[in-house]
Amino acid sequence: MRRHQAQRLTTALRAVLIGLGQGVLLGLAPDADEQYFADTARALVSGVSLVGP
Repeated sequence: MRRHQAQRLTTALRAVLIGLGQGVLLGLAPDADEQYFADTARALVSGVSLVGP
């Protein structure tokens, strides 16, 4: 992966995780725990879907 792509991915992951965190604080995602955040980050990086087949 090129450096530019890695930087863009880092920025995108940070934005998604900040958004999820704000959703938890605002009560919009009350069931999102640490495992959910970790699974989301892994899915974004690997392309694996969090939704079943």
